Formats: sequence, structure tokens, C-alpha cells
Amino acid sequence: MAAVDLRHVLLDLLPSSDMTERCRELRIHHHLEKIIPDLWAINAVNRDATMRAGTQPDVEMWTARVDAAIRYMMKPAGTLADLGPASRDAMKRAGTQPDVEMRVAGAGAGADADAAIRDVMKRGGTLADVGAAIRDALIRVWTQPDAEMWVAGVDAVIRDAMIRAGTQPDVEMWMADAGAAIADVQNLLDRILEWPGRAAAPSNPLLRSCLSIRVAFRLSILQELKETGRRLKELVRRWSALDLRKEMMDAMDPCDEEYSYVLGDEAVGRDEDRDNIIEILQQQQSSSNGEPFVIVIGDKVLWSGKTTLARMIYHHPWVRESGKGSLKDKWDELKHNLLHVGGIGSTVIITTKHAFPDRWRIDIFGCKDYLLDGLSEDAWIKLFMRDAFIGPAAQDKENARSVNFLLQFAERRYKTLDGSPLLAKTLGSKFRYAAVSRWQEVSDASSSYSFGRCYQNFELMWPQNLSTKLARFRLYASLCNFGSFGDLKEDYMHMMIAEDLIPQQSFDVENMYRLVRKLKLDFAPTDYCPRIRIGQDSIRIPEQCCHLCLLVDSDSDSDDASTFPTALSTGATKRLRTLILKTEDEMVEKGQKCRITEIPVAMFTNLVHLRILYLSHCRIQQLPNTIAKLVCLRYLNLSYTEIQALPKHLSDLQNLKILKLAHYEEFRKLPESIHKLKKLLILKLAYCQKLRMLPESIIALVNLQELDVEGCQWLVKLPDGLDSMKKSTKLNVDKCVSLTRLPHGIGQLSNLQILSVHVMAYSLVSVIIELQSLANLKKLRLKKLDGLSSTEDARALKLKDKIFLECLVLHWEWWDMEVELVTNVALLHEQVLEDLQPNLALEKLEIVFYVGKKLPSWTTCKEGYLRYLTEIKLVSLRKCERLPSLGQLPELETIEISGMESISAVDDAFYGDGGTFESLRSLIFSEMPMLERWPKGEGRRDMFPILSRLTLMQCPKFKELHVRPSDLYTISVWLNNDKLLTSEFVGWQNLRYVKELEISGCEELRCLPPGLRHLKRLLQLEINRCNNLISLPDWLAELTSLLWLDGDRIALGLTVRDCAMLSFVPERLKQSPHIRMRIEGCPKVEL
Repeated sequence: MAAVDLRHVLLDLLPSSDMTERCRELRIHHHLEKIIPDLWAINAVNRDATMRAGTQPDVEMWTARVDAAIRYMMKPAGTLADLGPASRDAMKRAGTQPDVEMRVAGAGAGADADAAIRDVMKRGGTLADVGAAIRDALIRVWTQPDAEMWVAGVDAVIRDAMIRAGTQPDVEMWMADAGAAIADVQNLLDRILEWPGRAAAPSNPLLRSCLSIRVAFRLSILQELKETGRRLKELVRRWSALDLRKEMMDAMDPCDEEYSYVLGDEAVGRDEDRDNIIEILQQQQSSSNGEPFVIVIGDKVLWSGKTTLARMIYHHPWVRESGKGSLKDKWDELKHNLLHVGGIGSTVIITTKHAFPDRWRIDIFGCKDYLLDGLSEDAWIKLFMRDAFIGPAAQDKENARSVNFLLQFAERRYKTLDGSPLLAKTLGSKFRYAAVSRWQEVSDASSSYSFGRCYQNFELMWPQNLSTKLARFRLYASLCNFGSFGDLKEDYMHMMIAEDLIPQQSFDVENMYRLVRKLKLDFAPTDYCPRIRIGQDSIRIPEQCCHLCLLVDSDSDSDDASTFPTALSTGATKRLRTLILKTEDEMVEKGQKCRITEIPVAMFTNLVHLRILYLSHCRIQQLPNTIAKLVCLRYLNLSYTEIQALPKHLSDLQNLKILKLAHYEEFRKLPESIHKLKKLLILKLAYCQKLRMLPESIIALVNLQELDVEGCQWLVKLPDGLDSMKKSTKLNVDKCVSLTRLPHGIGQLSNLQILSVHVMAYSLVSVIIELQSLANLKKLRLKKLDGLSSTEDARALKLKDKIFLECLVLHWEWWDMEVELVTNVALLHEQVLEDLQPNLALEKLEIVFYVGKKLPSWTTCKEGYLRYLTEIKLVSLRKCERLPSLGQLPELETIEISGMESISAVDDAFYGDGGTFESLRSLIFSEMPMLERWPKGEGRRDMFPILSRLTLMQCPKFKELHVRPSDLYTISVWLNNDKLLTSEFVGWQNLRYVKELEISGCEELRCLPPGLRHLKRLLQLEINRCNNLISLPDWLAELTSLLWLDGDRIALGLTVRDCAMLSFVPERLKQSPHIRMRIEGCPKVEL
């Protein structure tokens, strides 16, 4: 991961305009330029160092594993004479066979000896010193008579390792030192970027101290640059001695003109693709009128070399001479002005993992896909052989027998790896440092390599081929390991905003998280970014550690689990940039917290480079004043803690961008000095239920873009003057029941994209005026729509004119039906809703507590007005007499219909004219007391072609289901469904393709309906909280599909939880070898 940060330094930080400006102001640009060649030199060998460290046994780890085996043999399991010979043989084999080494590693744990060994290595000791430490530990702790003989055997293993270590230099140590140096360089550059510059200096000439501060800062930076230069030159000298291979394509800036010569020497097998694209560009130039042109280079196979091809095009003589080419292989640099880069006739080259779907293709001025195939067989073998024969003792390998062996291996593997250049280099590197005598072993181990499996060496190589931003995305995703909880997804994305990996203006949690998860490969924990379990793992934080995740689970009961590791308060962790206290998902789901209650005062004094601090879901009650030392901090999350007040020194965090204080149960007010956080972008105070007011000074946060006070039920008002916060894009006041109006001037926030508004009768005129001005709204929640007393008021809101609106929630108050009959409010609701027509591009619509008898024409018209709608929720529409016609909406993926008390059948009106719900994936019917039938529909076929989840909740009369969704995977039955779970129900035979059935909270269920026997493909049956279920039927044993495999993992097919009356499970079911069953929380069952 240090390699990713180094590329970030070289390709993102150093070339940035901000860095150039700061360096010129400080007059240090010439000094900074002196270290850049050495940084590129280190970058050039990082791939090789990573592969060598990943394929060679690490001496330090080897000694630790020997120690582990020794500790195991000290246990009372047998005598030393019994265990010694076998263990000695295993360890001797472990010196040359990594697979045996791994088995030895699992034998046991020796913490004391391991600590002694690590101490020797830390002090720069040799392997001989390590051997002495092991022997000393053995002699001191063993008193058995044959110990001396056994020690002699261990000596032989150690001597063998010493011999091997003499010919195989320690790459791991070099990588550790390089990682520490890279971290220091990045911290130094961050300091330069965060220097306020001349623009921030006071104009008062009497304040001469500002000049002296600038001079002192410059001298400090120069001193650090000098020391950094010395360290980098030493690293370059050392890698030369280590004989690391230099990857020339990583040795200079890809935009440098000299890079064309590197491509000529290094790129293999892409000349024809380059010439094809150049020909396309030449034809486009001759036939166009100067319009911009887009080429999308996509993969036919994974890791096909798209970026290398794009660079070859960029450096082609015709492109360079024309001066009209623009290479932009990072999507984020194109997003705002994609077709206006460069001059007239510019070409934009986009590299993407897959070609764009038709509906995403950029065809305003022309767009052409170019799918890149794998390398030809000759080119692939050439690349493989080149990597295999570069390295130590290459001349010993270059004989006819060795060459033929590798050629035969490459010919076999080419056909199964689709010609991927990355895999050619990865496989070649495996042979590079292996002795010829071990090549057959390497070949056998590599025979299972494929795209469908993440093997060790590919995991080491692939991060080097991602763009720096995508690689850092995956670093945080792997480090955090955030699951599916909505808050955690948001936390992760907010970290990305704090690190400038995504702009807050375009922030969309779901879409961005979905994009990141498509990169399915994860970073393995390393010394640079480890994950350490509190209370269980031995807490040793490596010196080069920059990103740390402390894991907390429900089994962490030791005293160590209630405190932060002491290492965080020492100089050993001074390079730390990210600290995440991660409570396991199961604890979060249950509302449990980490036991840590206190932050050591010295911890923050030490972590001066910290940028991300995540301390959610713990019992911390106060922050120490030393938090002011975290001057680099950008993200601070203290949600779900027990802090009652924030220290005044919090305002010293001048670089803070994200502050999350959600779910503070006792939190009552923000400090008045909050306005000093000038860079704050996001302030989240959701569900601070005792918060009554915000300080007036908050309006001075001119860069604030998101203010979230959702669920602050005692919040009575927002500060006047919010209109001065011109950059605000989100103001979330949902569920603030005491907040009856928004401050005046809210309509002046022209960038506002997300807003929740109460449409009260006494403030109606103000609401209308303010909303008319907010043309950029994307998400709008209108509550208490009862305040709209006429259609004129509804039309005045002009929702149809808000062309960027994507999500609309229309929420009335709950109505007493007797009042409704007297006032004839239903007719008014119908008229108002008709005139609340949104724009054509709406994607999500929610209507709540609407009491009209019919839905407006814009939801049901044959032309499919809401053709881009992906989600619709109709909640508590108790008087509505017909289902809306939704089947024709081509993009609709989710439907939730609730509380339509008059609907008795899902009839043809639901489908519309010829509609098939072609994109629908999830359908929910809930609280439908009169719903009885779901007929197939006359003359209709292929209905719901991709529907995967159907939920039926509180539909007590539902008894007939005649539709047959061909792809239905999951059915969930919740609460009261009397008919559905009895023999009266007709339709189980139409659900024969269902794979999962969930029955929850059905109090009327006493036994399972026999119709379930039709579900022959059922993989999972889950029954939860059915308190009157007495027994399970004998015929369940016939559903042999309930034992199923997910890869190598056996999943539970039958699960029964919290069914208080369940007392009988048939013996046939208990003994069935075909069903994997788990029953828990059922006190009357005896298994």
C-alpha cells in the first residue's frame, strides 16, 4: 500500500497547482525537485520488491513461526522426545517449502520468545542474533533431559536459514524503511499544502510576527527536505544492492515526452490496437467539423492493458504533432466538462473496466467503443519469458532445458488466462526468484490460476495497476470492512470526501458505494495498513504503519479490550494517518458499544499527522484537550458515544472537513467557537434529541455544504442568517417535530440539493416563494401538505419546473376518517396531488397518508409520464380504490404499496396497457386487509421477468396467487397472513422456482402449510418469532435442497428462531443427512 501512496505523491500531489503555488511562495521548489528523481527510482522497483517479499520466506516471520512450534511442543501433550524429531523435521522442511512453513505456523503461539526475536530484528540484529535468542529461550525454559539434543536440531535449521539469508537479501526490511520514508514525504507535502500562504497573512504592518513565522516554517521545511533527500538516496543505494528489478514504465511521469521511448521498449503486442485507434482518430478529424470526439477503451478480458494503450496513443507522433490529443484516463477529471477539454477537434480517451451500457453512452458529439482483447499468444509468451528471466542468477536459468520448460508452461497457461498481460507478468515473476530446482513446484502451484480466483501473487500485483484514487478507495474499504448498514456506507463515503477522493458536491452514497464495491479485490492487511483485534491479538503496531483499524467484537472480554493500545501513545505510531475503531456489525445491530471509556491524554499528542479518526459506538465520555494537537485532522466521527460536551479546543482543528456527532443521547449544545472550523463541509447532528438550538455563530461556516439535524425532536429553531451559507447543498430537518418553520432567506441558497419542508398554512406564502428560487433541488420532502388549501397553492410550488429533481416525498398528516367525511378532504387531496406534478426525470416517488380515492393522471397515463422512475412507495393510501398502472414504466425496480384498504385483487389495471414490469426486482404489499387474489392477467406472458423478492405483510385474506415470476428468489411473509399459511391458499405450485422463504412474526401459524412441498428448489427456509408454531412437519425432510453449498461453505438450509411454543421436531428431520438445520431461542425443543 505504500506503493499506492507513493504514486499518489508523484502523480497527484507534486504536479498539483496548489503545490506549485505553495512551493514558489516559500521558495523551496528547487529543493523539492531534487528528491523527485529518487522518488521515481523507488517507484520503479516497488512492483519487484512487493513480489519478492510476497514469494520469499520472511526471516522475521520464519523465526516467529519456529518459536510458535517450540511453544507448542512445551505443552503437556507429550514429551520432548515424542515431539522433537517430527517437529525438527517439519521445521527443517519449512526452511525450503513455504506450504509446510504455513502448517508449522499454525501449531501454537509463543508470545515471550516472539517478542525477544522481534526486539533483535528491530535493533538491526542479524539472523545469527535471532538464532541465539531462540537457543537462549529454549535453554532457559526447558528443563527436560533431552533439551540439549533438540536444541542442536534447531541450530541446524537456523544455520540453514542463515546460509539462505546470505544469498537472498532482506527485501522486507527495505520495504519497511521505504514505507516509512514515503509516509514522511506525504506528511511533509501535506504540511506544505496546508500552509495558508500569503493570502491569509494579515495586512496590518505591525504584525511582523507573521513574517518570522513564515521564515521559521520555510527553514523547518528545508531541513526536512534535506533529511528526506538523504534517506531517499540511501534507499536507492540499498535497492541497487538488493538487485531489485527496475520497471521502466514506473520510472517517470507518463506525460513526460521521454516516456515514448520507454513505451517503445516495454509495451508488447499492442501496436496493431494503437494503429487502429489512430486510424479512427484520423478519419474522425477529416470528416468532422471540429466537434469533440470520445473513445471508450473497454475490456474484453480483465487487466488487458488499457492504460498502456491509452499512453501509446497519447505519445504517438501524429497525436503529439497535431496538438489536439487529450489523454484523460481518470473519470473524475472529466466529469464536469467532458467534451470541452482541449481545443477544437479534441479527442477524449476513457479507459473503463467495461464498455458503457447503451443508456450511458456519450453520444452528444459522437462516441465510439473500442474493446481490447487479450494479447496474442506470441506476445503473451514474450512478456512472460521476459519477466521470468530478469533477476538474480538469470544466466543460470538461460539454458535450453530451462527455456523449454518455461515455454511449455506458458503455452499451457495462455489458453486459460485469456491473454492478460498482467497475469503474464505475475506468473513470470513467480519463476524469477525461484531456483530452477523448484520450478516444477511453482508450475504445479500455478496450475489453478484463473480470473475466478484471487491468488496471493495477483493480490500483490493488482493494486499497482489501479489509478491512485481507485486504489485508495479500496484501501479504505478493506481497512474499514464496512458492511451493509446505511450509516456505515455513509461513514465510508464521508472519509473519501475528507481525503479529497470524491467531491462533496456530487456526493451520492448509494451510487458511489455501489461503484466502489464493484472493485471486488481487497487489500490484504500489511504492516502499512494492519487490522488488529483489541484484547485478542498481541498489539504490536509497526513503525511504518499509516492506516490502522482496531477491531472490537463481542468476545473481547479481556482488560485490554477496554483501553486503547499503549503503542498509540508512543512515538512508534507517529506516522499514523487513519485510526478506525471498528465495532463488529452484529454488535452495532444490537445497539451494543465498545467498552473503551477513555482516551489517553498522550495519544493525541503523539498522533500529530492523523487525518481520519473514527471512534463511533464506544463509551467515551469526554475528549481530552490534547485533541488540539490533531492539526491535520480532516474527519472526526464521535457518533453513538457518551460525550455530553465538546472541549473548546475542538475549534483549533483548522483542517477539519467532516464532523459527525449523531446519536449523542446527552448532548445539548455546540460550542460557540464552532464558527472557527472554516473548512467544515459536513456537520451531522442527527438524533441528538436533547439539542434545542444551534449557536448563531454557525452561519459563519461559509464552506458548510451539509447540515443534518434529522430526528432532533427538541430543536425549536434554526439560526437566522442561514442564507449566508451559500455553498449549502443539503439541509435535513426531517423528523424535527418541534421545528415548525425554516428561517427566512432559505431560497437564496441556490446550490441547495436536498431539503425537507413543512407546508404549514400560516407560512405557506413564504414556503412557496422560497421553493420557487431553489432550481437545483435533487431531493425534496414536502410534509404537512394539509396546509395546501387550494390547487392554486399546489401549482405555485412549480414542481414540474424543477428539472434536476430526482426524489420527491409528498407527506400529508394522518386523518381521522370522521373528519374526512365531514370536510370532504378526499376531493381536495385529489385536486392538490394532481397539481403537484413533478418533472419528467423523477427517479423516486413517495406518497404518504394521501386520502384521495384515485391517484393523479400523471402516475397512470398510458404515455408513461414517469418513464425514468426506479422506485415508488405508496404508504397508507387507505381510501385509494385502484392500484396505479405501473407495468409500463421501463426503469421501475422497486414498488412498495401499503395500506390500500379497498383493494381486493391485483388486477389488469396494475399492469397497464401491455406492461410487464421488465425491470422490477422488489415488490412489497403490506397492510392490505381486503386483498384476496392475484390473477395471472388475460393474455399476459413473461410477467415480472427479473422479480427477485416478493414481500407480503399483513394480508390476512390473501388466498390465490396465479402469476409465475420466473426469476423469483426470495419470498418474505410477515405478520398476519391467515389464508396464505393454511391449506386454503392456492398458488404454492406457481412458486416452484423460489430459493428462499422467510416467515416472520406470524402469530396465527401453528404448523407449516403442506403447499410448501411444491418448493422443490428451496435452499433456505427461515422461521422467526412465530410464537404459536407447535411442530415442524415430517415432510420437511423431503425438501433435500435445504442443504446447499456456497463455494466451499455449507450454508444453513433450515433456521428456526424465537418460536416460544415449538416443542416437536420429527426424528426423520433430525436425522436427515440432506438438511442442515439450526434451532435457537425455542425453549421447549429438545434436540
